[in-house]
Amino acid sequence: MPPTSVTSAHPAPWFDMNTVTDFPGTYHSQLLDTVTVTQAAGARHSVQRDSPWRDSCDSGAEQHLLVIWQRRGTATLVQHGSTLRLVPGDMLVHEAGQPYRLDFEEPFEVTVARIPAAPMRSLCPLVDTLLGVVQNCRQPQVALLTAMADCHVATDYAVLPRAAALHAAEALRQTLAACALGVVVTEQQRRPSLSQYHLGRIRQYALKRIGDSGLSINELVEALGISAAHIHRLFAGEAQSFSTWLWDTRLKLCHLALRDPECSSQPISQIAYQFGFSHPAHFSRAYRNHFGMTPSAWRAGTPVAADNTATRRR
Repeated sequence: MPPTSVTSAHPAPWFDMNTVTDFPGTYHSQLLDTVTVTQAAGARHSVQRDSPWRDSCDSGAEQHLLVIWQRRGTATLVQHGSTLRLVPGDMLVHEAGQPYRLDFEEPFEVTVARIPAAPMRSLCPLVDTLLGVVQNCRQPQVALLTAMADCHVATDYAVLPRAAALHAAEALRQTLAACALGVVVTEQQRRPSLSQYHLGRIRQYALKRIGDSGLSINELVEALGISAAHIHRLFAGEAQSFSTWLWDTRLKLCHLALRDPECSSQPISQIAYQFGFSHPAHFSRAYRNHFGMTPSAWRAGTPVAADNTATRRR
């Protein structure tokens, strides 16, 4: 399907990527105040966010929640160590600011609402109970939210008073809050959802302290009020332990910084220190073991053999 140009304040914002200009399909967006609703269709596509949202590098940006309605085809979302499958008639809320991979492996159609996370959580702290829980659009409140999203995509708010878009955005947020408060989530579903919430808190704190080489589980216990035993239980269900995840994240952040033009004047050792490596030699050895080349070789432009150029990365 050839790309189609559509006028939009944020090209393909449902991907949380404001610079996409070559999406291989069609999309149509409506901007409602700070909420964006997009309808998109295509043949096959993948999008991946490798690095978490961080205040220090995403200046002026803010975290968002993405509400996805699967209309046609299937999709697979991988986030926080969980793999979720979406089929037509499903709705899912996930965090755009956390690392994730979203794969559409067949012709698809989706509707996506992009909602600033902080005001949404202020309105309804329980919205996080919906994270990672697949809902069916036949459920009454989910059906109402779905109908509202369809209406917003079909309405040209540019020709209406600005107040119309403001009220529409607020109504969408209020209805999502009603879903969080009223949709029946089984205990089996709620447990992983709450676990993801606490895992998100742990990861966010660790990212803010990523430059501290002495960051430990004991510090997390003091800062977050979560016992060490509970932290270990949370990560027992993940692909990596906390220490392995922290080590891997530090390496990946260094990997990105080495090719970042804004970091081009920084010595490799300084980049390593910035992300929590206290010994340059240890960093270089760990980097080579992980990526199959030295940090200097990667910075010089040597490609990674296993890199999948067909996947969008951010």
